[in-house]
Amino acid sequence: MACTSPTAESYYLRGRELREKNQPVEAMQAFIAATRVRSQEYTFRARSYSNMATMCRIAERHDLAYALYEQSLLQFALAHDTLAQAYALNNMAWEQAVQSHKTEAFLLIDSALSLCPDTAVQHKVLESRAAACLYAAEYDSVIYYIRQSPTRSVYFDILLAQTYAFLEQNDSAVHYARLVCAQTTNPRYLDDALYVLAHCNAEAEADDIRALAETRTDVQRSLERNSPEWMQAVQLAETSLLPENAPMRPEILAVLIAVPILLAVALTLLFFWLRYRRLNTLENQCRLLRQCPDLRKELQWNDYPQFSAICNERLGGIVLKLERRELSEREIRICVLVLIGLSYAQMAEVLYRAESGIGKDKYLIAKRLGVSVKDLQSTLFSIAHEPLHA
Repeated sequence: MACTSPTAESYYLRGRELREKNQPVEAMQAFIAATRVRSQEYTFRARSYSNMATMCRIAERHDLAYALYEQSLLQFALAHDTLAQAYALNNMAWEQAVQSHKTEAFLLIDSALSLCPDTAVQHKVLESRAAACLYAAEYDSVIYYIRQSPTRSVYFDILLAQTYAFLEQNDSAVHYARLVCAQTTNPRYLDDALYVLAHCNAEAEADDIRALAETRTDVQRSLERNSPEWMQAVQLAETSLLPENAPMRPEILAVLIAVPILLAVALTLLFFWLRYRRLNTLENQCRLLRQCPDLRKELQWNDYPQFSAICNERLGGIVLKLERRELSEREIRICVLVLIGLSYAQMAEVLYRAESGIGKDKYLIAKRLGVSVKDLQSTLFSIAHEPLHA
């Protein structure tokens, strides 16, 4: 029986299982093994890096978490998973936010939205924007970004509790901190909420304050980051990046982020340029004819076959299309002048007629075409843009 080599997927699943069993060292070893499998299992390598980064985030090693999220971004890019790339960029933004690097965080958030403006991504980046503003002490902006979200989350309540605590609005801070305690048993969230309650609930009795302090102490003891095994796992993650899996160089990351954005911009510009070119050909010819000093000579006015050939070539086959609508030669000549955009005085000069008679002719032509005189020129433009062999 042939021996099957472990895959990145099998290592990753093993790491998740060990993580759930609260065996951080063994879980980290499994995730590291998944990243070193020499295959094209980019997705599972990326997820392994993400899990390693999350474990480092819990240990408050935000610089290391950022480097690992960079690695996950590269692997998700190789897997062509734009949604996962957006989440990786947002995670990187969050790590910058908690280190008070607001500008860098916002740039990463903008890159995530440009790459994948998904509704779920939009919600997550609002959390990162609010966190970045909190750590930058821009408390009004924290409240603003939270209000932009159509849905609420426990993390939003934590941010609001902390924000109102910093603003010394203790009643609001206590309100949101209690909401957090009612919604979750996550020690990391409870730690922040209990801290706010203990410092803002000025009206609480001394016994209540002591109870809160004891609860927070219990929570602190249960936090994973406080265990020696957890710190050992983080050290493994740090070692894994050197030298074989060193963090992505900034220039590579910049290219990785910029290429899909530039490609999308280029395709958009190409689309509008082609559309502009197609629509502008007729308009450009009309402008040139409108500025012509001798329009009768330019259009071979007195030779109808020549006139028809020139107008069909330069004005989108307009004569042929109007002939199909059973307009007379005289009516077609007037339609060409209307299409070009001549004034009544200019048309009278070309036709050798009075301006008053031209107005009547335009009315009759518009009636034949089933439109108003006001819409006659735009209708003729539409006719000129119709396919010639429709």
